Formats: sequence, structure tokens, C-alpha cells
Amino acid sequence: MLSVIAAHAAVSGLAGGFVGVDVFFVISGYLITQQLLREAARDGRVSLLGFYARRARRILPAATLVLVATVAMTAWRLGSAQTATVVTDAIWSSCFLANVHFAQQGTDYFAQSLPPSPLQHFWSLSVEEQFYLAWPLLILGCLLLARLRRLRGRTPAADWPTTVTVVLGALVAASLAWSWWATSHSPQTAYFSTLARAWELGLGAVGAGVVARVRKDALPPWAAQAATLLGAVMIGWTLASYDGGTPFPGTAALLPVLGSALVIVGGALAQGPTAVGRVLAVAPLRRVGDWSYSLYLWHFPLLVIPEVRAGHELDGTTRLGLVALAIVLSALSYEFVETPFRTGRLWRIRWRAVVLYPLSVVLVVALGAAGNAYTRHVDATRGHHPAITLPADWRKHATGEGKHRSVALLRESVRAAKEDRPIPTDLSPDPADLADSYAYLGECDYATTGSTELCVRGDPHGSRTMVVLGNSHARHWVPALDKIAERAHLKTYYLARSQCPAAMITPDVAHETQPDTDCADFHTWAVEQIKRLHPDLLVISSSQNFGAIHTDDGVRHSSTDEVRKLEYQGYLDMLDLVVPAAKRTVWIRDIPSVPGASDPGTCLAVHRTLGACAFRTNDKQQAEADLQMRAARARGVKTVDMDDWFCWRGLCPSVVGDTIVRRDFAHITNEYSARLAAPLGRKLGLW
Repeated sequence: MLSVIAAHAAVSGLAGGFVGVDVFFVISGYLITQQLLREAARDGRVSLLGFYARRARRILPAATLVLVATVAMTAWRLGSAQTATVVTDAIWSSCFLANVHFAQQGTDYFAQSLPPSPLQHFWSLSVEEQFYLAWPLLILGCLLLARLRRLRGRTPAADWPTTVTVVLGALVAASLAWSWWATSHSPQTAYFSTLARAWELGLGAVGAGVVARVRKDALPPWAAQAATLLGAVMIGWTLASYDGGTPFPGTAALLPVLGSALVIVGGALAQGPTAVGRVLAVAPLRRVGDWSYSLYLWHFPLLVIPEVRAGHELDGTTRLGLVALAIVLSALSYEFVETPFRTGRLWRIRWRAVVLYPLSVVLVVALGAAGNAYTRHVDATRGHHPAITLPADWRKHATGEGKHRSVALLRESVRAAKEDRPIPTDLSPDPADLADSYAYLGECDYATTGSTELCVRGDPHGSRTMVVLGNSHARHWVPALDKIAERAHLKTYYLARSQCPAAMITPDVAHETQPDTDCADFHTWAVEQIKRLHPDLLVISSSQNFGAIHTDDGVRHSSTDEVRKLEYQGYLDMLDLVVPAAKRTVWIRDIPSVPGASDPGTCLAVHRTLGACAFRTNDKQQAEADLQMRAARARGVKTVDMDDWFCWRGLCPSVVGDTIVRRDFAHITNEYSARLAAPLGRKLGLW
């Protein structure tokens, strides 16, 4: 667990610390299977009720405590915007389905763009619990198979561990094959997948079967020493060499998982203490081992919640202090929560222990509802503060774009932020619902549906056609463009794929270092559709490319200068293909983003004044937007600049009137996008 905490605390040189979870999976698979095999050898059967009761006593008390405490800390420190989301995460986690929940979010770009959940680490606990649910049933099946083979005279009565090992080995191989395939085809879901991780727990189980089958003196002392040392080196190498860009789990997980198995099995079969065993047996590490479960549970919310509230990365000293606090809480949890439930007489009765499962869920749901109610009560008791409005004589002082009411309101909102006025009480959308404020495309979301059949919006019976091309920064204009299309009687097609910029390039897969060939395929398909439709108006809107770029020669270019050069050429290549196919093409300049990827919703829910949540324009992002504009002008494409509706004199408010501008650091809310239909329509010549 120490390696996992080091990775989450951004300790230099341990970027691969996340493999500590995989090491823990192997240990868990070994210990649980060892217990089951010993019970089967002693009693000739496995008690399911007894097994689930032991798991409930071991897992549920500390997990429930941390879930409840995290909801409470979120409600206290982060306000309604984050509390509603964390309560949902807590309920999924209490049902041991967090990995399913976070896998779904991993495929949802608009969920990815929000701050990390302080409960995201519960995914691994969910994988374990799902393993625990199925594993004793599998062991029982293996015992039954062994008895059938014995009755047929094919195996001796005492050889049932061989049957268990062979069956488990086959399942491990199948799960590893799936993990390799899923990691290469859908890495974001594979990371949280039980099927993609089961082989890790299964390999630990196979190790338990081997230890049960092989005599302890069968392994020479030098071999045990060599196996444990090799395993420790394999784990250490991955800790230092892996990072967030390593495709994982897949075959990359083989090294730490096999290393863990070597340490465990080598140590178990050794005729005396091994060098690795002596190191792990020192008193401080034994104590950390006792606290490891609680330490894993506590550390992540303690690191995440302060960082989300601060809106930026914490410094090393602060992170170290938070880790120290996690250690203290872990020691207290172990002493006063884990131990009493595990050893106390009250919970030794099996049915009482099993009842902890539904009790845990009920408690989390009830306190989650209380957390939501508390944050809404706090919002309501801050007093009523009106929306930002224009003064009666605003037209007398308006100049330039400021003569438009919507621009004038933006400028008045900037003044309100400079004066640090209170945040309006009635915001649209409600901060608690901000995460859901993104354009839902339904069947027109080609990346989600996988469909290649065009889907029409706007006015399906219109005589003219508009095509919108880009990534999520084209999609956030959908509420405005839908209104424009309906008014102008335009059949509209949204060719927008998240994380796929409007440039003929092959970017990285999100959070990976491999090429996003799906994006490249989408570009090819989108160009074909534009050529076939010959739209009356082609609208392009896109954010920059955030990763490296892969060229046709297989080279991955990651330096800023190379990426920008290739990106610019990619814009030109895209325009060369689509501009001749459209009667008119317009490129909407990318809107200013919040520096540091901080979360406006959390800021608004936590702070009482508008000034705390306004921000200065991001020079780097503005340079990227300029790059797009240069490419458009180089190909004679008209450009539309909407910055006057987002910032004024370098300051960008998070609220305009009573409307929240951005749902996250870079995307417009549905509500604000819809409010910009008229000015955007005028800029496009359609309103």
C-alpha cells in the first residue's frame, strides 16, 4: 500500500506505485484461497456463510466508516456541486460496484473532465469483493469435480489440490488473455474491469494451490532465496519505470504480478527465513501491514478533497502532512473499528456478521441523503442574493460589441466579480446538477453508439444543410446551434467526437501513449460524410490536441514544438479536404479555458463571492486558439470570435447574470450555450 500512497502523493521516482494494487490482489488471492483450501482439507467442505461472515467483519466496518466520513468531509468542504456526485459514488461503492461505476465514467469524456472522485480508489475493493463472491463457489465446484474424478478412480482422494490448481490455472490464462485484449482495445474500461484483473487474484490462488500440493522441503534453500529476490526486483523495477502512460493492466501487469507470486510462493516453500522475508518482517513494516487496509481507505480522500477545494495541485509539504494524518486515522481505525468487529463476540455469530452488508448500504444511503440536504440547507441560509442585471441606463455607456445586451451583461458580470459581489442565490444550472449540463446527442453521438448512419437534428425537413465538425468543443455549442438550426430551417448533422480535434492527425489515446486510431478513423469517415452532404454551411469548432501526435512512420512526437507544427499542418490538411465540399465554412474560435483545470462548480459551491471564482485568460490556451485561426485564415475560411461573451479586459467570470458559464474548466454549460444562440447566429449570418 505504501507504493500506492506514494504514487497518489506524487512522490518523485515512484510513478509506477499504482502496481501496489496488483501486488495486493495477488496477496489477497493467495490468502483467501489458502483459507478455503485449509477449511476444505480439515472439514471436507467449505462453509459459504462462514466465509461471507469473515469477509463482512474484515471489510465492511472500516469501509463504511470511510465512505460516511468522505461524504461528510465533501459536504463540509466542497459544497453541493461535489456532494451530489460523491454521494452517488459512495452508494455504488457500498454495493461493491464502484469499478463498474468508474468504468462507465472512464468512457464518458464529460465525466473525465471533472475533478477525481475522493472515492475512486474503492474500485479495487469492489474487484476484490466480486472475487470473494464467486471464489468459494468455484472452490466448491473444484472439490465436487475432484470427488467425481476420485469416484471414477482417476485420482487419489488426497489429490484434490491438483484439480483446484489446474482449473484455476485455466481461468487465469483466460482472464489474462481477456486483459490483454481489453487493454489494447478499451483501456479506460479495462483498468477497472473485474475480468481484466481476475487473473491477478487467480494467480495468487494458484500459488496457494501449489503451496498446498508441494512439500516444503521440495524447494532448495538457494532456489527460495533466488525466487523471492527476483520477485522483489521485478516489483521494484515496475515501481520506478512504469507511469500513467503505461498501458495497464494487460501484459504490463505480468511483471509485478509474477514478481509478487514469486515472493509469496518462494517464501512459503522456503525451509527458513529468506532475505526478503527478513526485511518484510521488521516491526515497522509489520505495523504498516496491520494498518494497510485502513491506510488505503483513508489516504485518497484526504489527498483529493483538499486539492479539489484549493483548485490546484498541493505542494509536497502539504501532501506529506495529509499522508501523516492518514496514518494516524488508520491506526485509530485499526484499533477501534477493525479489531473490535473482527474479534468481538457480538459479531462472531455468522448471521449477524452477514447482516452488516445491507446495514452498510442503508447507512451510506441515509447519510448521503443527509449530506445532500445539509449542503442545500447551507446554500439556502446564505441569504438571498439577486442575479447580476444591467443598470437602466446601460445603453448610454455602451460601445462596440457592448451595445449587444448579452455582451453588456457579460461586462457587468465582470464588474460584479471585480467588486467581489455575493454569488447569486438562484443559479442556472444548480451547482449540484452542473455535472449533467452537457449536450446529449443520443443516436447522433457516433463515438458512443458506434453507428455510421447519419443522424439529423435541427429542422429535419429543412431545405438547407449545416454540418458541425470537431470534438467536445463543437459539442458544447449544440444547444445554441440547435436553436439556430430550427430558426433557420437547417437540417443539422453533428460530426463531433470527444478527444478528437478537428485536425488530420492521430493523437494519443486519452491518458495513454498509444495512437488513437479510432480518432483517425473518425476523421476519414467525417470527411466522407461532408463530401457526400455538400453542406450549405460547415461549422468547425475544436479544442487543441492535449497529447502527443503519431505520424504514419510510427513515430510518437511529444515535444511542444513538434506537436504544434504537426497540429497546424493537420488543421490545414483537414481544411483542404472539407472546404471544397461546403458552400460556406466558418471556424469558431476556441473559448478561453480555466487555468490549471480547476473546477468552477466546486468554487461556486464553496465560496460566497464572485471574485473568488473569476479567472484571468490562459495565455497558453489563447496561443492554441490563435494557431487554429491562422490555419483557417490561411485557407480563406471565415473565423468567428466569441470571446466577448466569455471575458472582458482579461477577466472571465464564472457567472453571467444568473447563469453558470462553464460546467468544468473548458466546456460551456447547456444553459449558457443556449443563451448565446442569437449572437452566435448573427456571427454565422443565420439570425
